[in-house]
Amino acid sequence: MTVQEVFELRRAGKVEEAYEAILPMYRVHHGKYTTLAMFWCAVDKMNLLLTRVAGADEASLAALHEAERIFLSLERLYPNMYDDQGSAKQTLDSMRIALRDTRLLAQRD
Repeated sequence: MTVQEVFELRRAGKVEEAYEAILPMYRVHHGKYTTLAMFWCAVDKMNLLLTRVAGADEASLAALHEAERIFLSLERLYPNMYDDQGSAKQTLDSMRIALRDTRLLAQRD
């Protein structure tokens, strides 16, 4: 699979497939487009996981934990990526807020 095919999976709404496809590519190559694909696929996956948090049940807490793990990876990845328009930085800031709000939701239940 190519990075272009990963972006096509994202455009088709196949979030999990795109995320699983980019992981092995990014492990061996950190080029500009591979890094961009990794970042945006991880953002999509994190958003998907946050929608699965519905309270303090075991499945919700597992989704929240995985979203937190991905967010930490995004923070490590961001300084090494091309972001000339600042959209990745804005997204990272928004994801930080979404993660905080989702944690609060899970703690209430």
